[in-house]
Amino acid sequence: MCTVSFFRTEDSIIFTSNRDERRVREKAVFPNFLEEEGNILYFPKDRKASGTWFVTDQYGNVAILLNGAFKNHESKPPYKKSRGIVLLDLMKTKDLLNAFRNYDLSGIEPFQLLVYSERKLFRLFWDGNEKYEVSLDENKNHLLSSKTLYDDKIEYDRIQDFNRFQSVGNMGYEEVLNFHKEHQIEKEPGINEIIKEKFVTVSITQLVITENRELRYYDLIDNTLQKQEIGKKNLV
Repeated sequence: MCTVSFFRTEDSIIFTSNRDERRVREKAVFPNFLEEEGNILYFPKDRKASGTWFVTDQYGNVAILLNGAFKNHESKPPYKKSRGIVLLDLMKTKDLLNAFRNYDLSGIEPFQLLVYSERKLFRLFWDGNEKYEVSLDENKNHLLSSKTLYDDKIEYDRIQDFNRFQSVGNMGYEEVLNFHKEHQIEKEPGINEIIKEKFVTVSITQLVITENRELRYYDLIDNTLQKQEIGKKNLV
């Protein structure tokens, strides 16, 4: 939920998300499913709050959570609801954008979402007071970082590295995965050592959309890989 990329190749779309968490947090459950009015959601489930940071559905819609909005904020719990639960609530609807506009976010900690719906890409922000919507070019690649852990300097350096990475050409999901592995929080030189003592990149979740769709979950602590096939509809 702290480093997210959208990457497009000639025949695929790849969503990848690093989950940076406190070292003492319980392991997530994957795969996990939720069916709501005929719509099936696929996601890794956070054991503590029962929400998620990465969810897709049978129609090819995708929503990925990052903590914080435009800048780092002071966390002031208790909050009304987990941001991961809010994400699932939004994805249960047929129109996520409209659901976000109408969702009561008072008492919810700031966050942002990367959303892919109806083949359109955009970012949604909640800064604790206001909601914001930003459209993105779905024909370009994008790298996002959580504002709660990565300051502007680190984010800028990462984007420059991402630009160099994508300029090589002939990239696929394995190359994107390796890029994310190189940018685990414990490997970032600009991160304060005190933060590294508390946080670690525990997993990488990746959705690869081609003629088929495959949700992949890399547990970096146990060094394991789990996969979930999701239909065969071509959504590229």
